[in-house]
Amino acid sequence: MKIVQISDIHLHSGMIVGNDPAALFLACMNHVKAHHGDADAIVLTGDLTHLGDETSYLRLHEFLKSYPLTVNLMIGNHDKRDVFQSVFSQVPRDDDGFVQYSFNSAGFRCICLDTVETGSHSGHMCPARHAWLNNELDKARFDDMPVLLFMHHHPVAVGVWSADVVGLKEPEVFEETLQANRDVIRHLFFGHCHYTVSGSFCGIPFSAPRSISHPCWPEFTGKWAMGIGPLAPSYSIALINNNSVVIHSIEFLAESEIVYIPAGEETSRRPPS
Repeated sequence: MKIVQISDIHLHSGMIVGNDPAALFLACMNHVKAHHGDADAIVLTGDLTHLGDETSYLRLHEFLKSYPLTVNLMIGNHDKRDVFQSVFSQVPRDDDGFVQYSFNSAGFRCICLDTVETGSHSGHMCPARHAWLNNELDKARFDDMPVLLFMHHHPVAVGVWSADVVGLKEPEVFEETLQANRDVIRHLFFGHCHYTVSGSFCGIPFSAPRSISHPCWPEFTGKWAMGIGPLAPSYSIALINNNSVVIHSIEFLAESEIVYIPAGEETSRRPPS
């Protein structure tokens, strides 16, 4: 199974810290189309827009109408749920109106969780969403399907204060669910941090890609600051089978600069020590 994860595209009519988010998103999606048209699923894990404005959602909708691959959309803290739903009415919602749903792909159950709270940049898991997630996990277990869980906010502290202060605010509740479902959840995907990060939480591996719009530097000194610099945006490719999950970070803007050396010649091209 191959999954493409793209996150934090922040579509906007203008520039963001010197970057054009619309142009970067277009370059990313064209790269996916050219190189990973065989993907079983493509998931955009939130912050589809920068301001949650209708114009940006309409622009995204127009692009996806002509895009040849199916893209699964999720919302993040920069999105506005009501405006998103007015443009993307076809994206499933649960009975409480949250933009969360499940779909099957290549023998896996993909669960997309809504962690957005209006007016907050932090992630939240209210009782209704917690109950919905537990119900979806129970159904996956009953159907004997391993789960790939997607969310926008990171549910575990990543060690960067400026990110962790806006992470998931109810980690204990979420942790209980993970602990009870370690046998069914194969991998956890999230975004929000804007930099690549991977590890495990409750024994479940996780990963996140850089932002497409403005990748960030992980600042470990405790500064309330977002580190911006010459960092390449990237998306993730997940290669999954019954025994393994392998995550690749694809810096798609570098494609034209790649030089291919025939196998066996790399040692002869190294400079002398």
